[in-house]
Amino acid sequence: MLDPARIFAPIRRETSIALAVSGGADSLALMLLFAEWAPAEGKPRAVVYTVDHRLRPEAAEEAAMVAREAERLGLEARILVWDAPKPATGRQAAAREARYRLMGEAMAQDGSTLLLTAHHRRDQAETVLMRLAHGSGVAGLAGMAPFAEVEAVALFRPLLDTDPDALAALVEHAGLVPARDPSNFDRAYERTRWRDILPDLGRLGLTDARLAQFAGRMARIEAQAQSAARQFIAAHCHVDFLGVAHIAREAFGAADAETAIRALAVAIAAASGQDLRALAPVEAMAARLRNEPGTALTLGGAVIAPRADAILVYREAGRMDAGSLLLTPGQSGRWDNRFTVTAPARAVTVTPAALLTRERFEDLLAQPLAVPVAALHAAPVVRAEDGAILAIGSHVFEAGLSIAGPMLTAWH
Repeated sequence: MLDPARIFAPIRRETSIALAVSGGADSLALMLLFAEWAPAEGKPRAVVYTVDHRLRPEAAEEAAMVAREAERLGLEARILVWDAPKPATGRQAAAREARYRLMGEAMAQDGSTLLLTAHHRRDQAETVLMRLAHGSGVAGLAGMAPFAEVEAVALFRPLLDTDPDALAALVEHAGLVPARDPSNFDRAYERTRWRDILPDLGRLGLTDARLAQFAGRMARIEAQAQSAARQFIAAHCHVDFLGVAHIAREAFGAADAETAIRALAVAIAAASGQDLRALAPVEAMAARLRNEPGTALTLGGAVIAPRADAILVYREAGRMDAGSLLLTPGQSGRWDNRFTVTAPARAVTVTPAALLTRERFEDLLAQPLAVPVAALHAAPVVRAEDGAILAIGSHVFEAGLSIAGPMLTAWH
């Protein structure tokens, strides 16, 4: 039985939320359940968002249907329209990005802090299967989390443990006819192909319920692994003012394999300013660093240089495409996706420090530097219009100039 009190209990203290309703059976059920929910202390204000992507002729009427039903249920509704030119390829991904952007903008206007979506148990099963096929690690196999951030939008997925057949039955009982998006049945998309074979897997015991259970167990393991990695990083890793990540060599060798892999991944992401999408290369690199002294290697736009006391991870200068960043007085900008620079009361230019020698670095900083010259050349240098050097990395020489360098944050 679908119990709104249980489903929405995690958000009972929210004050203003939004519901993403496409008009399909799942999202219509979400809307019906929210309308039925009647907590004694009152429930959050809710706005229903439905997006007309302008990709199908019937989309406008589907959006209008959602708005009518929302209003009939006593809920506010807004139709959001993606009226930008459509790409020739990758339309589904572009539509998803546009959808979240439009809803995020609407949430900011309406004061909504959380977007509810209708992802259910079968969606979770499909996600786990796809990630397993792609070689995901523990984080990926944990599937979709109930609370998450997607495209800078805070999400709550209250139906992740719910059978979609129960949602469809609820919509049918309410006398509603859900919209049918043909793309959900198009085998050109990977998710559709997995959806089509789920019944066969279910007959072998690999049901969507079993896969969702597996995802929940992976989520518990992921939480423990993240906690261990955060503790290791806090104790044994840091990023210096040049953007070079340092990992204590002895501690890295003594750590369990999962913690070492995560610490290395975090260091590479921080030093390179790039997202690491593939786990296998990081696993191989961590094993190599732990088992062989080795020489400097590269991965993900970063150089990994083992030393006696530390593993240095720094930006691979040859992979940088950061040019000059021009900032007017007081303006902020991001350079090489690693350093955030806020100009002082005069204009500045941020460029790679590629032309400075080690001697010039040490003269400006009045201290010796123990990192490779290649790491120095990947750091930013900030100059005034007259060419005077105002900062190297996040080390500033002028009041009013602010620079924030890379940080070691959790990797998924």
